[in-house]
Amino acid sequence: MPARPLVPPLQPCAQPPVRRRAAAGCWRLAPGRALSLEPRESGVLHIAQGRVWLTGGPSAQDLVLQAGDALPVAVGQHVVLEPWALPGAGDADAPVLFQWDPVAVPPHHHRARAARDWELGVVLPLQELVRALAGAGRAVGAAAVQVTAAAGRLGAGLAGFALGRVMATAAPGEKEICMKSGCSA
Repeated sequence: MPARPLVPPLQPCAQPPVRRRAAAGCWRLAPGRALSLEPRESGVLHIAQGRVWLTGGPSAQDLVLQAGDALPVAVGQHVVLEPWALPGAGDADAPVLFQWDPVAVPPHHHRARAARDWELGVVLPLQELVRALAGAGRAVGAAAVQVTAAAGRLGAGLAGFALGRVMATAAPGEKEICMKSGCSA
């Protein structure tokens, strides 16, 4: 299902607007080639000529975009474009022309983004670290309890063994009593 234009129609690709960034402006994608986009800032992808098969859009579905269609792409989103010509349409050798226009971000968005970056980059990893250390502490405590119990069982076993040896040498058996008193067994 082709995407519907979500932005104003684009100007002719031969006359791109004033470049705001190096990536802004009109681009050519030759047949048989693919292009991977991972923008560092949000923008709008306009198809000026041809048809593309787009993978990984905002809805994470494959889309077919054609001349006149536009698609917003958020920062960090990964999309792949590949020219897609219909069999017998005669445009199999024509390049796709598309335009990338960065979207201006309002100043308050930068503060919200900085706060989100702080939360994602510092606060959440710190919380995960605290949870992991608490889990490690519980595991070490449980292991210490098990080692103490095993040491107690070992001590009891050694004491029983030693006591059995002492009792065996302290209490003479019936045969030993007979031999000392001269009886015949």
